[in-house]
Amino acid sequence: MSGARSLPTIPWLPLPPTLAPRDEGELVRQLQMALAQGGWYQGAIDGRFGANTTQAVQAFQQQRNLPDHGIVDSTTWQHLLISLEPQGIWATIPFPTAEMITFTPLLVAQPTPPPSPLWLLLMALIPLMGGGLTYLQHRWQSRKPQG
Repeated sequence: MSGARSLPTIPWLPLPPTLAPRDEGELVRQLQMALAQGGWYQGAIDGRFGANTTQAVQAFQQQRNLPDHGIVDSTTWQHLLISLEPQGIWATIPFPTAEMITFTPLLVAQPTPPPSPLWLLLMALIPLMGGGLTYLQHRWQSRKPQG
């Protein structure tokens, strides 16, 4: 069927491999148990992907507007797992709690305070004093006799 409802991809949700008719084993048994839990499968849980399992998978796929080919692919697994335990899927997401959050104050560089008025006055006098001393030195040297 076209128009299948798509779920967002959940990369952290490990999905079992694709299962198809005539498969056997523990994964098929788990599939049968999941389908039975949802009310789609009433047969024996024997681990064999037979006609009853195929019909249950197709019924589930039709109900979810998925392609009803009877093969349990990643999309079917995802819909099945979310439909059976939606709270369990979201319970694996770690939501922050008060204990998990730490507060680190932001340290902003403070500008240095302006210098005091006395310091500003002294800084202005330094070039004047230097110029005055240079003047006095030249005068002193000019008074000395050359010799």
